Amino acid sequence: MGRIKKFAVSAAAAAGIAAATTLLSPASPAQAAICSTDAQIGTPGGTGWALCSGTGVTQTRVVLFCQNSSGGYTTLYGPWVADSVKSNAKCSSTSWPISVGYQTL
Repeated sequence: MGRIKKFAVSAAAAAGIAAATTLLSPASPAQAAICSTDAQIGTPGGTGWALCSGTGVTQTRVVLFCQNSSGGYTTLYGPWVADSVKSNAKCSSTSWPISVGYQTL
């Protein structure tokens, strides 16, 4: 019986510590990375860009998905750039952006 009682106290203590740790954690939405992307969707030879800034982001690159008239797809990666700098990529003159995304480090 004593073991069960100790376990219940330990579980309650662990739950309290976990809750306090969560409340004291330095991460908050205001500190989270903020990223923006855009592309000239459907425009032959169109470009796309990505830009990220905030805590935890050291580098960003754009990922641009292009399609040609034969239905083939190409994935293009822009250069890795520093925090708060735009990374750009451009589809070939015979293909157009269909989607854009980003990667961060």
